[in-house]
Amino acid sequence: MLPLVLFGMTVPSVSAESFEDTVLVGNFPRDVDFDYTLNNLYVPNYESGSISIIDSKNMIVKDFIFLGDSSNPTKIVVDSTRHLVFVSDKISGVLTILDGITGDIINSIKIGDSLWDLDINEITGKLYVSDLINNEIIIIDIVNLEIITSINVESSPWDIVVNQNTNMIYVASGTSELIHIIDGSSDALIGQINPGVAPWGLSINEKSDILYVSSWDSNSIAVIDMSNGIVLNEIPVMPGVWQMTTNQINGVTIISNEHTNELYLLDENSKQFQTINVTDSPQSMIVSPFSNTVYVVNPLENTISSINYDYVSTFTPIIEAVISDDNSVIDELLLDVLDGFSKTSQNQDVDIELVSGLLKNIGVTDEFDGNGIASLLIDDYKKKKESQPTSITTPNWVVDLASMFTDESDAYSIPKTVDCNNDFTASIRDTDNLDPIKIWINILPLCAMS
Repeated sequence: MLPLVLFGMTVPSVSAESFEDTVLVGNFPRDVDFDYTLNNLYVPNYESGSISIIDSKNMIVKDFIFLGDSSNPTKIVVDSTRHLVFVSDKISGVLTILDGITGDIINSIKIGDSLWDLDINEITGKLYVSDLINNEIIIIDIVNLEIITSINVESSPWDIVVNQNTNMIYVASGTSELIHIIDGSSDALIGQINPGVAPWGLSINEKSDILYVSSWDSNSIAVIDMSNGIVLNEIPVMPGVWQMTTNQINGVTIISNEHTNELYLLDENSKQFQTINVTDSPQSMIVSPFSNTVYVVNPLENTISSINYDYVSTFTPIIEAVISDDNSVIDELLLDVLDGFSKTSQNQDVDIELVSGLLKNIGVTDEFDGNGIASLLIDDYKKKKESQPTSITTPNWVVDLASMFTDESDAYSIPKTVDCNNDFTASIRDTDNLDPIKIWINILPLCAMS
């Protein structure tokens, strides 16, 4: 059964109960990342010279990769498309690349003197690595495993985040009051933001175009409008905040405070709706994109915890604009949209009867105005069909819709872009092998609607 969704509202809970499942890893784990298509968590153990691979569903260590006695794996990032795992080393300056499926070491390359943070743009195939000693951002071609270029920044490039929507990269210079902006297309510095504090942690909310900035000894989180670099407001916190992570589907941002042993949860509108007390000093985190689960690293306890949080997400404006409280049921959404587009050649493989049966098998029962959404999409489609682009970024509202037709146990990938020239050849009748995202992308003329 699908979880209950209350459309158009967020249900806050300041101190709701949470479930915590903790597993022992190596000595002093410093980071964690998630391959959601494999359900694997990867944890670098700084003082053990190893990587722990954890089954995220059962919280069981399934493999252990030893990198060497002289290795100090520090930060980690996963390319879920190619199933590659990249690991930095703060002491040796070595970048290690792992095969996320087999656990084999593909390569180890010395690219700097003190590698710290990493982030990746899976669309462009570029990896961004910070070097604390040389004050550089090293850009790697992950297809050919070659250095593209290095960019000098202010002192202590401590945190890196990539905006997947705009291909802009943000770098926090920890001992300055600057956030550098790199254009991912030209690989050049194009600007900077002064958040008013020494920035250490960064997290992007792509749904609301917001950049969150934390500072180690500050009592606030800066909220920055990425469209103009203006600080919109500050969120009060206790000192001890550094790490943050954002679920790009529901817009929830989680902030860890290792001094107070708390997690602060913000909704997509930057409003705090919950505080979770944890038992260990939490640092790095990663969220599951498909469930209300955050995986938290506890370096002082040599553990990683799986923690469930309470949240009922809101929908993006294009859906919220037509939601009403009439008596229509969720089944009508897909049926009405399909009916509106059934005359287009893109959807000849789809018929109303088939999808109706699919919906009944899923057991969807929530209520909203499917007719209104269908009408909105059809009108937009008619206006934009003639100027259809060659490719588009996968719309957030498509992810919202697909999430309603699945449950938390389903694993599916979210493509960053839609190829407008790619014909859908798989039969939609093969529902056991098609995930909800792929169904939505291929039965709607998204390119003409975007």
